[in-house]
Amino acid sequence: DTPLLAWIPERQAFLDETLRLEGRGNAGISCRCGLAAPLFRCRDCFGTQMFCQECVLQSHTNNPLHRIDMWNDLFFQRSTLKQMGLRVQLGHEPGETCYNPRPSAGDDFVVIDVHGVHEIALDFCGCASAQIRYKQLLRARWYPATTSDPRTAATFSLLEHFHILSFESKVSAYEFYHSLARRNNNAGLSHIRDRYSAFMRMIHEWRHLRQLRRAGRGHDPAGAKATTAGELAVLCPACPHPGKNLPQDWQNVPLLVRWKYALFIAIDANFRLKRKAVSSDNRDPSLNSGWAYFVEEAAYKSYLADQAGAKQDRSTCVSHNAVNMADTKSSHGLAATGVGAVDCARHDMKLANGVGDLQKGEKYINMDYLVFSALLAFAVTMINISYDIACQWHKNLWTRMEAMPPRLHISHTSMTVRFFVPKFHLKAHI
Repeated sequence: DTPLLAWIPERQAFLDETLRLEGRGNAGISCRCGLAAPLFRCRDCFGTQMFCQECVLQSHTNNPLHRIDMWNDLFFQRSTLKQMGLRVQLGHEPGETCYNPRPSAGDDFVVIDVHGVHEIALDFCGCASAQIRYKQLLRARWYPATTSDPRTAATFSLLEHFHILSFESKVSAYEFYHSLARRNNNAGLSHIRDRYSAFMRMIHEWRHLRQLRRAGRGHDPAGAKATTAGELAVLCPACPHPGKNLPQDWQNVPLLVRWKYALFIAIDANFRLKRKAVSSDNRDPSLNSGWAYFVEEAAYKSYLADQAGAKQDRSTCVSHNAVNMADTKSSHGLAATGVGAVDCARHDMKLANGVGDLQKGEKYINMDYLVFSALLAFAVTMINISYDIACQWHKNLWTRMEAMPPRLHISHTSMTVRFFVPKFHLKAHI
């Protein structure tokens, strides 16, 4: 019941054992081959047995990213399998000989793993039946940083580890990568290869691929390009989805019961999510293109450009100035002053195609487009809309809808649509 109290008398023994691991342990033990003096040990293999150079290379054919220490008669110093002569051959089973090996560019390849940032000697297969280089890496469960002449890769286990860690601990990619770099040398006495930009690109692509896999897009004969708008979004399981969680005759039930099948959505904007105008679509293209939560950018910007000259209605609300202050938002140096979103009001889940950038404040043209884009995924007859400026926004809403692209029109005349102001914002309207 008191493990810490039981540990205190054994503290010195624990300290002694950890210090013992810094030395060679039992002196006079020979290598398992019996042919040479053991000078090397692996920090990642099980046990503390020491080996000669030849035995280390043989035992690490399948573990080329393990970290090696070398005894220099005084202490263990860091070494690498590359320095010891290990070459990693792709395109063949471990141990097989490739008759046309092609070294990586400059014979300099970097692999990022959970143990650190490793420099290895890598040979691609140059046989007649060899796959393209990035496929050879993928089949070894190494993710290439580029598709042409890759020089950097990350292990699948690293990408999976960071993907989960970023959700559970909220650690940033910058902190995570530099923590890995410090595992190589925490004293800052040796140069660590900077692959932070490559890591950011790989984890970005990895997350996108996981989205496609989880949505079943990898098994579509038409491929990923056939993905439809919002198909990668995780749907709210409690919102009304005909054919999934509604009875077959839900449209015909009395109004006294039909309220159970109503859709509740909430609209709001976040002006802390600013994005600086430091990149372009060519340098940083969208991977989803409207397949998940954000609306498709080209169509969105085209609509905004067409409506650029439209004058927004002035607010007649007594105290709430969010509408009138929209044009006063500073947008200097910004590609987006914030983000608008449409959520499930009861379960706090973002709706497919219900999120988009705001170029200058919380304008009607932005929020209208996001709302109607999100509603396209639903076939309900009752909608409850919560918005902190609903008292002004709902005026002329259907007139503004007529000026929008036809694909965004909804049959509001056959629906019951109610507008609400959240209780938290009521005082601002009085």
